[in-house]
Parts: sequence; structure tokens; C-alpha cells
Amino acid sequence: MKKETVKWIVKALLAGLAAFALLCAACAFYFNVPVRVSNPDDTTEYRYEPNRRYFRGTEGFGTGRTNNEGFNNLRDYKPGDEINILLMGSSHMEGFCVPQADSAAAVLNRLFDGEKYVYNIGMAAHTFPYCAEHLDRALSVYAPTDAVVIELAKLGYAPAELDAAADGTLPEIRAHEGGVVTAAQKIPYLRLFYTKYFQGGGGAAGEDNAAQPPAGEFEASLSRILQKLGETGRAHGVDVILAYTPTVLPDEDGHIAVQEQPDERVLYQRLCADNGLVFLDLTGRNIAAAEELGRLPFGFANTTPGTGHINCLGLRIFAEGLYEQLSAGRAEK
Repeated sequence: MKKETVKWIVKALLAGLAAFALLCAACAFYFNVPVRVSNPDDTTEYRYEPNRRYFRGTEGFGTGRTNNEGFNNLRDYKPGDEINILLMGSSHMEGFCVPQADSAAAVLNRLFDGEKYVYNIGMAAHTFPYCAEHLDRALSVYAPTDAVVIELAKLGYAPAELDAAADGTLPEIRAHEGGVVTAAQKIPYLRLFYTKYFQGGGGAAGEDNAAQPPAGEFEASLSRILQKLGETGRAHGVDVILAYTPTVLPDEDGHIAVQEQPDERVLYQRLCADNGLVFLDLTGRNIAAAEELGRLPFGFANTTPGTGHINCLGLRIFAEGLYEQLSAGRAEK
């Protein structure tokens, strides 16, 4: 091999390494999220690296730091700390698409102003069935004094998924830790590349509305899981609140509408009431925001409006509706 050829190869390799280093440096402030690690407490399928700074600019722009447990909270948690309201949910409650101070838990804590404390264990991919499966363990570990809130961004689930949640047999969401996998996830550009091309861009996975099963089959499975949630809440002496915050979009006539199956909300309301649960329906608030403010509670300036994750407006609507519900509950007691 000629000397000139070797020099060219070396220069090409160095240029490639320099370009890769620049891409990683840029991604450090554009898409730099914590690595998933296992959760020994089993309150969620996984959690994130603790005390880890994060930046996410692919959908909205979120920045903050995970707490000592690897959850998105402004405060650390030590066993025995009093928690009044435990917040569970999916990536919408995880809140990595907005500044940490604008997450649902942070807004709620400002509204309570020290009177009550809300602790958030929302995690990406933890849809309603996964939260339901982990509810008993979460209540045992954190022992909230007042209520547990489970966020729902949709209402339709396959009966088999609801039954698996009731049986505790949902497929595991792996943490992917150890060895080369963890090392690769710590390189920002590689993490962005994997998320974009192998995880569908990191959107609100699992929250799209699939085709509905037969009504009777769905109702039976939903009734079963809600009965279990009611029994779990009563065993721990807390209220169980299902907070529904749907995507709202203009229809063909320009009217704001919800993409859901007919009578789903009516069914949830009836079955929740039958099992001693609270169904908090925020549909009206989301529609009102879109109609009166001309703003949609989902989507960001750098994404398609009205789709994807909940934005700062939607999180504020969620927190205010929940605050009113919890305040009314205290007054009734």
C-alpha cells in the first residue's frame, strides 16, 4: 500500500472521528436522556439513572435532573418521607418534553403550596395497564396518605392486555442495562440515532387508538381491572383517581373533537363509580382551551400540532383539574 493511500485513510478516519465527536457534543444539549436501569422496588418496570441531567429537544424542549431514585421530581425521596398524592402514568407524566418546573407534579406542588406533596413516578411506556399492574407495590412502597392518580391518555385497550394487567402477566419492559448496551446509550448521538430509527422517534408510544374489540368483551375486562384497582385502593386507605386527558383536534368542519370510540367515557364513569374509583374527565377542559385560547394541549412548535406528547398548556390543564378534584375531595371529607 502506497504511503499516500495510508495517509488518506488516516486523515479520513480522523475526520470521521472529529465529525462524530462534534455530533455528540451537539446532542449533549439536544437529546441527552438518562439510561434506563432496573427498579428493585418494582413500583415501575424500570427507572432512570439517578441524579442525571437531561436535555431533550426532539419534541418540545425539556431539561432538568432526575432525583435520587431516577424519577422526574424536583425533590429527592428518602424512605419514610410523607407523600400525600402519588402520581403514576406514561411519558406524558414523565415530562421530559417540557422544562422540569412545568411537569404535572411540579405544577401541582406549586398549587398546593406546601399543604400537600405530590410525588411522580411516571415513566415512558407505562400506559394504564402497566400502572394498574404495579399499583399495589407502588402504594406499599410510597404509602401516600390521600390518593394515587393514574394518567390515561386514551381509554381503549385490548381485553387481553387488561386481563394480563389484572393477572400480573404483562410483558416486561426491559431496562437494557449492562455492557456495550449501556455504554452505547451514554453516547448522545448513538442514543438519538437509535431512538429516531428504531423506536419511532420517541413519541408517545402505546397511546394511539387501536381498533376496538367487541363491546361486551372489553367491558368485562375493564370491569375486572377496575374492580382490582378499587380493592387495592381500599386496602391501602387511599382514593384511586383515573385522570383522562385526551388529544383534541379540529375535525373536517373545524370543530374541536376527541378521537375516541362512542360511549367509552360513559363506560369508564359507570364502572369507576361501581368500584369506588374516581374518573376525572378533562375532555371539556382540553376542548375549551383549544376553542377559547386557540391552542392545543398536545404537540409543540417543533412537531405536528395536536399530536405526540402533552405540552406545557396540557400539563397545566391536567394539574389544575386534578387540584380542583383533590381539593373538592378534602372538602367533602
